[in-house]
Amino acid sequence: MAQSASEKAQALLDAQVQFFLQEISPERLQPILEQELEFLYDKLESISLNEAVDQNKVAITAHRYAVDMEIGGAIPELFGEIARQVYELPENETTAVGDIINQDIAEELLEKIFERNSLLDQAVNTIRGSETFQTFLSDVAFTVLKSYIFEKNKIVKTAPPVAKGIRAISDLISNRTPGLKDAIESQTRTALQGTISSSLTVVHDSLDNDLYRDSALNSTLSFWDEIRSWPLSYFRNYVTEMDLQELLVLGYEFWLDFRHTDYLKSCIDNGVNVFFEKFGEENLQALISELGVTKEMIISEPVTYAPDISKLLIEHELAETILRRHLERFYFSESTLAMLEPES
Repeated sequence: MAQSASEKAQALLDAQVQFFLQEISPERLQPILEQELEFLYDKLESISLNEAVDQNKVAITAHRYAVDMEIGGAIPELFGEIARQVYELPENETTAVGDIINQDIAEELLEKIFERNSLLDQAVNTIRGSETFQTFLSDVAFTVLKSYIFEKNKIVKTAPPVAKGIRAISDLISNRTPGLKDAIESQTRTALQGTISSSLTVVHDSLDNDLYRDSALNSTLSFWDEIRSWPLSYFRNYVTEMDLQELLVLGYEFWLDFRHTDYLKSCIDNGVNVFFEKFGEENLQALISELGVTKEMIISEPVTYAPDISKLLIEHELAETILRRHLERFYFSESTLAMLEPES
């Protein structure tokens, strides 16, 4: 008895679904992936980055995940849990600072910090030359001086009548000549600020001396030699678990604000632009090699995980459902059924 076009289409659909299910079974999938991925990798040599992907789309994707994507409220709680686990990690007792930070890297970093015209140099020069900083120092000195005269002086402490007299004079100045007290304070501050400016000249000369740099660097290196042997758990004496959690949360809150700034958007756009200017005409094979991705890595990762994924899809009948949904549109289309109609 001749089959109708629909029956033939159903039989072909069933056969093709079974064929693909066998092809994606774990034992068959691995050699197929190795073969096809190797073929694909060889073809990447003839495809440039500009041909493969549009620069604007890359920028849009970067914006989507860095700027636009909503971040769930569970993230801070997760950060807190991670901080707790890290803080209580048993390996903190056996891992030293020097096990994490390489000696050569530490020395190079410190030498970079203390070299002339370094970032530290610029910061120190800016701060020490600031009028605001000198005013701050004079305010501190004035506060200490006033505290010493009116509160800490031993004569005042041991002689209540003297203290009473000083307070009476202060009240008299305030009541009879209100501006005099302010003038005295202002003149005292001005004098202190002039003295501090003169004293800072000596400090400036010392800071500009290379001998100071060598001395500071050697002292810091000596301190590094000491702390590099400390176990990480030693820092629990200075940082509590709550401190660590709060630092992570503060960093997270900073990122929430920073990610919506025009500055970050500009950084992303310029970063993508530089990447395409540098690599746009490179073929994809050369590009991924320059980024440190080898042919073996491209093949091994899918081969490692794909069989487990295919097994899961087959066991839960997801693979068959997806295959049938897509192949049915072909086999039961008008054009296919017309080809399968029995000849009259």
